[in-house]
Amino acid sequence: MSRAVASRYQPVLVALHWLLALMIIGLLCLGFFVLADMPNTDPKKLDILVWHMAGGMFVLVLMILRVIIRLRSARPATATTGSPLLDRLSSIAHAGFYVIVFLMIASGWFTGWLISGVFQHNGETLPSTFAVFPSFRAHAVLATLLAILIAGHIAAAFYHQFVLKDGLFRRMWFGERTIVPADK
Repeated sequence: MSRAVASRYQPVLVALHWLLALMIIGLLCLGFFVLADMPNTDPKKLDILVWHMAGGMFVLVLMILRVIIRLRSARPATATTGSPLLDRLSSIAHAGFYVIVFLMIASGWFTGWLISGVFQHNGETLPSTFAVFPSFRAHAVLATLLAILIAGHIAAAFYHQFVLKDGLFRRMWFGERTIVPADK
């Protein structure tokens, strides 16, 4: 089945892409630079964890919406670099974003579920370390992988835009959108 090809991504997908980028980078920064350095004995940590988890749940909703819209809308042809290896890495990386983000959310949710005080605010103290939970260790590894993937994604976008000069940024921004119907 051929699918229609668009000059740009659907405007809702563009908005979701940039909102998710900001949310995910913000949550990673919160985890790496605030929560990781804050002792579990600090009473503020529980409140920040609740915000961190709420942000993760919001990302889940936006990701599900993104997947649904992406499957149902016309999109641009796959961007190529001229290198089969880089093009293959690109498709793996894009699929990896979805897999890692969903696994991050699942591992974070499960860790929060294991730590009863986070959801119940029942006055219990946090455990001395979260590293005792395998789901937390997975969450930390996935966060590192996601940060690396994001850095690579940004580098690849700049490579397309400034080295290949193929106007890649235009595809993931707002503007006039044309759609060429699929061949039957």
